This record gives sequence, C-alpha cells and structure tokens, in this order.
Amino acid sequence: MFGIDPKRIRGLIQGCALGDAFGMPTEMLSQEFIRENIGDITELKASFDFSVISKNRPAGSITDDTMNTLMMMEMIKESNGVVNVNLYLDKLMEWSVNSPIAEFVTGPSTHRALEAIKSGVSLEETGKMGTTNGAAMKIAPLGIVCDYQDLPTLVETVADICKPTHNTSIAIQGASVIAAIASYILREGSDWEEIWQIASKTANLASKYGNQLPTASIEHRMKLAKEIVDTSPVEVAMQRLYLEVGTGLETIELVPSALAIAYLS
Repeated sequence: MFGIDPKRIRGLIQGCALGDAFGMPTEMLSQEFIRENIGDITELKASFDFSVISKNRPAGSITDDTMNTLMMMEMIKESNGVVNVNLYLDKLMEWSVNSPIAEFVTGPSTHRALEAIKSGVSLEETGKMGTTNGAAMKIAPLGIVCDYQDLPTLVETVADICKPTHNTSIAIQGASVIAAIASYILREGSDWEEIWQIASKTANLASKYGNQLPTASIEHRMKLAKEIVDTSPVEVAMQRLYLEVGTGLETIELVPSALAIAYLS
C-alpha cells in the first residue's frame, strides 16, 4: 500500500495498541502517585482499584485511542486510500452509541463534540473548543496515505479529519506533527534530527488552521522538550518533562513530551 512495507503498517498499529494498553491503568494519575504506589511498569497490567478512567479492565485492554486508530484504518481501507471524514465520523458515532466502554473512556473534546453533533450543531462549530490530545492519538494512519514530503497536503488532510471534534489550531498542529512523523518512519526514515525538523516545519504550517485559541507555542514546547532530553540524565529528564512540558490531556503538553520520550528511548 502506497509503496510502504506492510510490516511497517502492522507495526504502527501494534505500537499504538501496545502503548495504549501499557498506559491504560495509570491514565490521569500523577507521576508522584505512580512512583509511590505502583513503581515502574514493565509489563501489561490490569487496571487498579484507584485507576481514574479505565476501571475493571484486564491487562492488555485498549481504550478509545486504539479504537479510533482502528476506525481510521477501516475508513482508509473502505474508501480505497481516500480520506473520508464522514465515513470516519459515522464509525465514531456508531462506536460511541454501541460500545460498552465508550462512555467511560471517550476523551473530553470528542465527548463534547459528539453530544453537539447529536443535537444538530454544525460540524463547523462542534470541534471549535477541542484542544485535548484525541486528534493526535488517532491520526497515525494518515501517515500511510499522506506523504511527509508534501506537508501542505498532509496538514490540510489532518485539518479536515480534525474538524468535527478537534477544530483548534493547537490540536491540528499536534495531530499534524504525529501524522508527518508516522509518514516519515513508515517510509523508512530514522534520523532523529530530521524528525525534529519535520515536526517543527509541520507545526508551523498547521498553525493557520482551526480555531485560534490562546495557547503556548508547540514549536517552542518541542524545542524545550528536546533540550531537556539532550542536557539531562534519564531520571531528571523524565521529571523535567513532567514538570516543565507536561504529560496531561492537552495537546500542547502531550505531543512534545511523547516525542521527547521516544527520542530519549
């Protein structure tokens, strides 16, 4: 597909699901709480009694992030490689109604947008306050059909798919960065300096899209995250990323920190 090794596509989806399942039990828990009550997580674990979002879930369980990623894959397959926003949205709406876990794991921006859509609000309006990380979490499959060497088209496509739920500049910037990096790696790119350059260029191009809410600069936040990793021992870097860049639900925190942690690894 699109000249990409199928094993890389499979690895992309497996990586999304595995990372999701590893993070499922500790989502929304502070670094201090995890350190004091759980310790290092080196294997898949069931949710804990004190897990905030995913409760009573066995080890290896996925959340809405993987489900949305799979919906994106299904949409791409069913539309023969053409990004079809309405087809994806239909899948999301069906899942939100029929899945027994949707009520508990759906992110705040997506939940708010879906309720607005059900009430008949225009798609031009439903995602205008969506700043959280849901767009970035589901967007990696666009790296299959969009080539990082044509960033303007990639960013425009990301903006289209973000519109119903995450139609803000910061969410579109973060999602575009992830899609561009996925595209680069799927096409056998592996140079980290080039990855950082692609991330910065993509964020800049995406800044003109979506609702322009006040936010810190994701380009500056990514530079800070890289600087922290480049200049700090591992344990210090992890703590500084948590304290200075952030690892919460907001796109402005998650995307720079996730990129820096991948770089650190």
